[in-house]
Amino acid sequence: MVIVVSACQHASQKPNPAPETNEQESRLTIMSINDVYRTAGIDGGKTGGLARVRALRKQLAEKNEHVLLLHAGDFLHPSFASKQDNGASMIQIMNHLDGAFDNFDEHMVVTFGNHEFDKSKAKYANLMHGLLDDSEFTWLDSNIHWNKDFTPPAQVKRTLIKSYGDLTVGIFSFTTDMQHPEFIDTFDDFKQTAEHYVPQLRAQGADVIIALTHQWLQDDVAMMQLPESSRPDIIFGGHEHFAQLENVNNRWIIKADADAASAAVIEVVKTPQSVSIEQPVIVPLDQSVTEDKYTARWVAALNQSIDQEYCRKIQHKSEQCLSAEVGKTLVPLVAEETEIRRFETNLGDLLADLVLNAYQSCQADMAFLNSGSIRLSQNIPAGDAITQKHLEEMFPYPSDLRVIQVNGQKIQEMLNHSVSAWTANGHWLQMAGIAFIHDSDQETASHIHALRNDQAIQPDDTFNIVLPFYLISDQTDHDGYDMINESMELPCEGPINDVKALFKQHLSDNPQGISPEKKGRICHVQSQGCY
Repeated sequence: MVIVVSACQHASQKPNPAPETNEQESRLTIMSINDVYRTAGIDGGKTGGLARVRALRKQLAEKNEHVLLLHAGDFLHPSFASKQDNGASMIQIMNHLDGAFDNFDEHMVVTFGNHEFDKSKAKYANLMHGLLDDSEFTWLDSNIHWNKDFTPPAQVKRTLIKSYGDLTVGIFSFTTDMQHPEFIDTFDDFKQTAEHYVPQLRAQGADVIIALTHQWLQDDVAMMQLPESSRPDIIFGGHEHFAQLENVNNRWIIKADADAASAAVIEVVKTPQSVSIEQPVIVPLDQSVTEDKYTARWVAALNQSIDQEYCRKIQHKSEQCLSAEVGKTLVPLVAEETEIRRFETNLGDLLADLVLNAYQSCQADMAFLNSGSIRLSQNIPAGDAITQKHLEEMFPYPSDLRVIQVNGQKIQEMLNHSVSAWTANGHWLQMAGIAFIHDSDQETASHIHALRNDQAIQPDDTFNIVLPFYLISDQTDHDGYDMINESMELPCEGPINDVKALFKQHLSDNPQGISPEKKGRICHVQSQGCY
């Protein structure tokens, strides 16, 4: 069978009306989402959310005989809701994306992201099993080897073969091993996984093979550069949080925006002569897409129940405690992911400044905050209230702080990692006490200066850095900062040892409102022309 891929530039548009079909043509419409943490979406519900996913799926189903819905991982955790219910409400809403409850959705397939395993201790194995068992859709675990005490329920499969008319589609999955729970023995790497399953699915008659992946884009690209015999025809991916379309060896890698701010849509057509994979599009799920009313009501009811239960749990006098105003911003507060995970922002500078100032008694020179720990995922407009819900969503993880001592060479290594894989990754650092030039084309951090004396940092210079414990903990992957560890920690604590508490105190100290500025610590060559 000949596979033809339409050549095109990156696209962001509505899906085209379904073309006329003939009796000898089999057509499949595939839509994909990834990294969805908020069932109601972002921007006060104006963007994304699963009610718009349901609406788009219905729209596509009205125009096309066959529609397949994919989710490329990360939805059980982390979010404010999952801190309260461990992902149960997300499963409930996803079960409804076919418009029915107690009905297994044969045309919805998901894979595991790294955040599915945030509850990684062995004691959470039963929790994971229960969530999988409650799912009314198929999970794929192609590269995951569970330990002998964990037997996944029937909803979890290695691979899937599905037929749509005369078109046969094979699907396998890949999940990064950056989070390794105790109830999983090993993860195969992407090369092993593709080499094993692509030939197997071809032998089972697949006309088109889909890889549903949760890994960095560069690893998706490497998968598409494997020999023809191991290469999937399409990769629907997740892990980065913004939409991407990449054509590698005339085959598509497709990722959508996080929180269902968009969905990826592609058409696959089989005729007696060939199989063609048509131009993919990224469909914005904004206010131009009317939410499915029934799903929206269910989402609202579940979220209200979660919010009220939280207020009761902390014994607050009001069940509306999360809407309580804790501060106000007089300027736009920039926390949207493609900004705060790629550039210096005013919120990032403010938080880093608060951390650095709190640790002056420890002779702290700098503060580094990994942007993936700041998960509001949206901007707060000028003049808007900052609520308790904003705080809870901004800091879903413990944000306890530590001081380490490193030399200038280690700082260079840390900045090299910060600017690597510049695709809105959570390891990008927001910082205080330091300045440098970032060239994203060359992936370099240069002209690094310590702001304490405005001197260029030398390899043997010594500095005290405040940062989240996560980045050095022996129990985490350090967000890739393998050059630092707990052995570098100094015996010193600040008066407030938590980023969320520092921010809340700052809001309390400024009842008239805050107006943080971007300080110009990271100069981006391509957008600012800094030489």
